[in-house]
Amino acid sequence: MTTLANILSIASGFALMGYHEPRANLIATSIIINVALTPLTAIVASRRGRSPLRWTIAGLALGAWALAAVMIIPPPRPAPPLPDAPPYPPTSHAA
Repeated sequence: MTTLANILSIASGFALMGYHEPRANLIATSIIINVALTPLTAIVASRRGRSPLRWTIAGLALGAWALAAVMIIPPPRPAPPLPDAPPYPPTSHAA
């Protein structure tokens, strides 16, 4: 149980804050915080053009670290247009 508490305290960021509570409280608090931040992480990821499912899983595992990462990582660049693509919108040659 000590190992699980240590892993969760590092993953949720409580180890950096010096949060010293009994192991059961640390585990419960870490799980609650991670679950609470998961929807926010997924929403931010979706709005930034990332996979919400992948970031939901990352949010469950890493909590605040995943939220910080999805906000720091820049959105993906759109693919450049193909050089041989016809102009858009197509022009009418009926006239």
